[in-house]
Amino acid sequence: MARATQRPSTIRDVARRAAVSVGTVSRTLNAPETVRPATLDKVRAAISELGFMPDARAQGMRRRNTLTIGFIISDISNPLHSMLFKAAESDLREHGYSLHLVNTGGNADREAEAIDTMQHGRVDGIIMTINSERDPRCLDRLRTLRVPSVLLDREIGLDIDAVLTDHATGMDQAVDYLIELGHRRVGLITFGEEILPGRERVRGFVEAFERRGVACPRDLIRAHSPTPDVGFRDASALLQLRDPPTALIAGGNQFLAGTLRVIQQQRMVIPDQISVITCDRTDLSLNYPGPLAVITRDIDEMGRTAAQLLLERIRAGSDLPARRIRLPTTFVLGRSCARPWSGPAVATNAPVRSAAPVGE
Repeated sequence: MARATQRPSTIRDVARRAAVSVGTVSRTLNAPETVRPATLDKVRAAISELGFMPDARAQGMRRRNTLTIGFIISDISNPLHSMLFKAAESDLREHGYSLHLVNTGGNADREAEAIDTMQHGRVDGIIMTINSERDPRCLDRLRTLRVPSVLLDREIGLDIDAVLTDHATGMDQAVDYLIELGHRRVGLITFGEEILPGRERVRGFVEAFERRGVACPRDLIRAHSPTPDVGFRDASALLQLRDPPTALIAGGNQFLAGTLRVIQQQRMVIPDQISVITCDRTDLSLNYPGPLAVITRDIDEMGRTAAQLLLERIRAGSDLPARRIRLPTTFVLGRSCARPWSGPAVATNAPVRSAAPVGE
């Protein structure tokens, strides 16, 4: 009870308890990477013992910053976005920053509005993914950014730091595997060319056929902006063709659920009657029923790298040139690929199941 009536601990109290200077306490709070680990431990122990709570508002006024990072995403229901947010937040929180999440729903006006709001004194930096690399409203905002920013998996001709993905290599490996199994009619459902993942996945798809000297089934490529039903609609249209694909690649987790729903409705057996490959590990790709073959990447590393780039930019300002870090993709076998089905196109009475692919 006596402690409850005491005055709140101050930064000077912490300095005395830890036997360091007030400046060292300040650096521990605001730039811990500049403090030696042993000293950092002493100061943090003193902060914990005294129950010291720094005044974030006063700190922000003195430093003219907010210790807040804006995180702009286009689809909060996309599990990859939540994984990116979690990974970036973990790194940024260690440096005293909190993240402010804005979901734009892929609407260009809301994206432009979010950038405007955040960069006018609301945040110290922005990590963002935009729905289109060509929308003039967003590009205008990006040309005049006033705070350090990092783009996620988007490539535009402006001096902005970016963390990108080498989507083409993993796609090339996946298609090469399907060709080796004997597939020639391979369908691809992916994003349009207005964003990097769409362009690069299509490029990897086409180049895999060309490198093998096999005619590319360009008539089976469906590349456009995603909508909730796009995977279902495109997979359904592809499987109803006179010469349908014997394998489908869902080039993005947003397309996978609809693709699998069509396959279930047509009572097709994976992989006996149709081979399936998806992009990025999600609960659905791991558990349907048994893991699907997947073109995968390290989403956590992507989030952490974006956080590190942003912290470096906040410290260095405009002294550093814009940096582009490209992370790899790789193809991982699951239980959803086999040699092309030679029987009837659809087994109307067959149960939906999963069998081991050839070679596993």
